Amino acid sequence: SEGLILKYNPAWTGGGMRRCELREPDWSGDLFVCLSLTGFTVSLPFTPESWHGRMLACRGIGASSLPKGRIAEWSDEHRAYMGTLPDVFHIPHWVTVMAFRLNRY
Repeated sequence: SEGLILKYNPAWTGGGMRRCELREPDWSGDLFVCLSLTGFTVSLPFTPESWHGRMLACRGIGASSLPKGRIAEWSDEHRAYMGTLPDVFHIPHWVTVMAFRLNRY
């Protein structure tokens, strides 16, 4: 799927599962205090149809990234690829959980 997205949108930067460094985000500033950070991988089940929908919604294809004609071309090619996959398969997803409290001066 990533290869097909890159074929139709070579500027897409969302490919490759990467774990991010667990650190207090800059946006918390002085307003919040980070109480805890944790991250873990979960394996989520997809069908070819649900994965196609997920990929269609990603910022590399939908979300106003490509013109409708290019989306249709990608969709046709991606659906053909989805036909080669099992009825259910699993995709790893990295989950980051952060707990904050309001910083009261």
